[in-house]
Amino acid sequence: MHDEPPVKASGVGGRQCRDEEQGQVYDHFAVCYEYAGGQRLYSYCRQIPGCANDVSDHYVGTKGTAEWGQGPHPFVTGPNAWKYRGPKPNMYDVEHQELFASIRSKSPINNGLYMCRSTMMAIMGRMACYTGQTLTWDQCFNSKQDFTPAKYEWGPMPTPSVAKPGLTPFV
Repeated sequence: MHDEPPVKASGVGGRQCRDEEQGQVYDHFAVCYEYAGGQRLYSYCRQIPGCANDVSDHYVGTKGTAEWGQGPHPFVTGPNAWKYRGPKPNMYDVEHQELFASIRSKSPINNGLYMCRSTMMAIMGRMACYTGQTLTWDQCFNSKQDFTPAKYEWGPMPTPSVAKPGLTPFV
């Protein structure tokens, strides 16, 4: 999406397997992010032990589809079909190789804006699921929500209650 953030998000989520000892967070989410041009991105995640894991991206367009991640190699279908046939190195090794190369060449990689937007997008999805509301990027970015403890000290801390969509307010 040319590194532009979505304009709004809505979603569902819940707690199916976590108990009170595991805090107040949900263990599954499904979020629809909508962009300025009307494109939609659907994001799903689950954090439940013993379940199948899938970290992949699936793109559906008017002239084909593309998949990255879970399968053996990325591919594109349609009139401009393509399949990656090169080596499949460990992504964490490549990340470090690129970082070290940028330092050695005195051309540091700066992913600050990308990473901030990516993090805010995840927070936006959580806010939409926890409140049950369709929220805009600007609403979420300017939210006054504060998850920090009232005071920092040793000892037990109170656990906030589990969010209830439709009842949990957007702050």
